[in-house]
Amino acid sequence: MSEKKRKDSWTAEEDNLLYELIFKKIERGETQLSGFEEAGIVLGRSKQACAFRWNKYLRPFHLQRVVPPQETPTTSSEQNYLQLAMESYDEMKQSYVQMSQEYNLLKNDYEQLVNWVKQGIAKIEK
Repeated sequence: MSEKKRKDSWTAEEDNLLYELIFKKIERGETQLSGFEEAGIVLGRSKQACAFRWNKYLRPFHLQRVVPPQETPTTSSEQNYLQLAMESYDEMKQSYVQMSQEYNLLKNDYEQLVNWVKQGIAKIEK
């Protein structure tokens, strides 16, 4: 018995085109939905059909084949930016430590003042 093929079956060419369109959209920072809309127009299918094909068949296949990116050497401008960021972090950390120390000193002064006022009130009430 031969297997019947649907008239609206997806071809490998359509799968490849859908795959390329979606990834171009993702790489440009656009949504998958905009990719489904464009693919629907190009392929003559609904955006829902494109989304279903992508989510059910193509995306899982792609996720299995994804290889973690290798580290790329950093450029001098990236190194400068990272160095500046680290210096800024160190300055911020120093400021935080200094502010914490000053806060604790003020807190101790406040607590002493509150105790002094309480003692004064207690003496006045006697």
